[in-house]
Amino acid sequence: MILTGFVFLMLTAALSPAEGQEIKEITASSVILTCSGGENYKWYKNREKNVISTSSTYEVQAENGIVEGEFHCEYTTDDSKTIKHMFYLNVKVCENCYELSGFLAWGVIFGDLLVTGAVILIVYMCVPKNTGSTQQKASKSRTAGAPPPPNPDYERLNHNTRSADLYAGLHK
Repeated sequence: MILTGFVFLMLTAALSPAEGQEIKEITASSVILTCSGGENYKWYKNREKNVISTSSTYEVQAENGIVEGEFHCEYTTDDSKTIKHMFYLNVKVCENCYELSGFLAWGVIFGDLLVTGAVILIVYMCVPKNTGSTQQKASKSRTAGAPPPPNPDYERLNHNTRSADLYAGLHK
């Protein structure tokens, strides 16, 4: 339970970026990053010193359908303070892809639970119920007469004729 709460907390933190930093759009062949909140923007890739762009947005082109790398933007605010935002991207882009929103994913899970519950309810309602007990009463009751005579094939053992071998009888 604690682990589940921690996972949801981390997902919430991952889905709410810092102010002025966001992935604006994921297109079929690129990812557009936005950095806003100041002026004199500079974009860097993989901690290099070379500036790759000076606008507030930067479009990262995909290589073999994957946008990957570490990007950061720097800008200065009105009070001459330098702000740096980091982006780590590992995104697969394609022309026929579509985004699955969290609301739709939760809807599919909830719908599946409802359908499963309905199937369980239908099966429960359709199964015949045994209202009687599982034991059946005997159809004929025994008479209080004498027991039947013993079968002659099964006579009592005679101690005089019984074998004295090792495994011929029970030893207590």
